[in-house]
Amino acid sequence: MKTYTAKLVLVAALAWMFRACYKDVGPVEPELETDTEVSFSNDVQPIFNAYCIACHPSSGNLDLREGRSYSQLVNVPASGYPAIRVVPGDPEASVLYKKIDGSGAYGANMPTGGQLPSTDVQKIRLWIEQGAKNN
Repeated sequence: MKTYTAKLVLVAALAWMFRACYKDVGPVEPELETDTEVSFSNDVQPIFNAYCIACHPSSGNLDLREGRSYSQLVNVPASGYPAIRVVPGDPEASVLYKKIDGSGAYGANMPTGGQLPSTDVQKIRLWIEQGAKNN
């Protein structure tokens, strides 16, 4: 009986210890279908509205407000970097994408002090891959 009780206590102690190490990462965000057409006005601009316009237009000479953002991004040289803000068809060469993908390729990740939800990063990547249309 003592052996059974000792084993039970050991199992309970181990379970308690492992529970303390468990981290709930929350719900897993779904991947976007790559054949889904991403609309600048319906999908990308709302991301800017929610996460970016508090600092832009006042930071980096970049105005991401509705009606101004598209012309400030596509095929426009980036301030402070020898690169283009958005290169249609090439997210890896686009400063905008590299600022939100967590790579740190162009300084601090955006938005400042945080990270966009992965579905929003995916939307912006797909929009650029699909030619960064003003749709």
